[in-house]
Amino acid sequence: MGCAQYWTSPFQVGSHHLARGLVAEGFEVAFVSDPVSPLHVLQGVTPELRERWAIHRAGGIRDLDGRLWAYVPAAPITPHNRPLLRTEWVQRHWSRLTVPNLPKVARGAGFSEVDFLYLDSLNQAFWLDGIPHHRSVLRIADRTTAFEKSTPAVARLERQVVGRADLVAYTALSLREYVEAMGPRAAMHLPNGVDLTHFARGSRSPPPELAALPRPIAVYVGAMDAWFDFDLIQAAAERLPHISFVLIGPDHRARQRLVPRSNLYLFGRRPYAELPAYLHHADVGLIPFDVVGHADLVRSIHPLKLYEYMACGLPVVAMEWEELKTLRSPAVLCTTHEEFIAAVDASVRMPRDRDGYLRFTEPADWRTRVAALLARLEA
Repeated sequence: MGCAQYWTSPFQVGSHHLARGLVAEGFEVAFVSDPVSPLHVLQGVTPELRERWAIHRAGGIRDLDGRLWAYVPAAPITPHNRPLLRTEWVQRHWSRLTVPNLPKVARGAGFSEVDFLYLDSLNQAFWLDGIPHHRSVLRIADRTTAFEKSTPAVARLERQVVGRADLVAYTALSLREYVEAMGPRAAMHLPNGVDLTHFARGSRSPPPELAALPRPIAVYVGAMDAWFDFDLIQAAAERLPHISFVLIGPDHRARQRLVPRSNLYLFGRRPYAELPAYLHHADVGLIPFDVVGHADLVRSIHPLKLYEYMACGLPVVAMEWEELKTLRSPAVLCTTHEEFIAAVDASVRMPRDRDGYLRFTEPADWRTRVAALLARLEA
């Protein structure tokens, strides 16, 4: 599995869950993340960067009773949307510069040939020629060209990889046209899901920092990047001073964009293992995405956090986009900032429909998603 995120990242995305599901099905999995380079240090030494370098220096780590090997490669230069690094040559050939040699490290870990090759990162397209495999899967979870870091080289490579992969799996129905326009051999809709065991039956011990806050609590868990609507959260915190707004996730941009308030709390990153405890002790889950300013990106999102919130019994208030409408979930969908703020205020005062939330999430268990992927590959 060639993936953008590293294995122990606080962002546990679809590929992490698919990897766990594959191990449960009897596979041995190599989970290789996007690379690090000395140039990353110039952007700031974050806890995530330290963790990635530690995994690299250790030669990889083993997890899931030794059946998963995770590794972070390193190279002098790696793909980035910056001068010299955004070229097609770097995009295609950075792996040749890895120290130690990446394919050799993988072979040493027992992966000289694989049943199937899985990619969610175009940075790792070289594996199509770099390792013998019986089938290949490209998973597209977002509209790649809508990201700030996207380059013309990435767009060209995506079209080529879509054409070469045996199967292209896309998470959002709104991505179907985007994928089919690139001419895949075969494609399937494989939406995000939820680890019900982890979230629905997760820790119920209240985190001390959360227990100390005034109730009710509105929580957001995830990335706070360009598509996050900071103006909406700022307005909600100002209009609803009786609600504590808690944001969990890397918050560098949030600290730049948000004006401090007594009811606005930036907790930063929290380990994935601890997230259920935060969600079980909140009162409403938020999905405040900028559906106007970043429409191309947001409309292709199938939000994993929707399932995770509801698996913990949380009502959800979200800005509306077409993908969310098609899910017919119990979430309250809003088209304006005014509607969103009013819905948050109402949600913390209304009884929860925990049974309804679980009925919605149960069919989305990741075990079901893994079974659908394997059935399609076998067919």
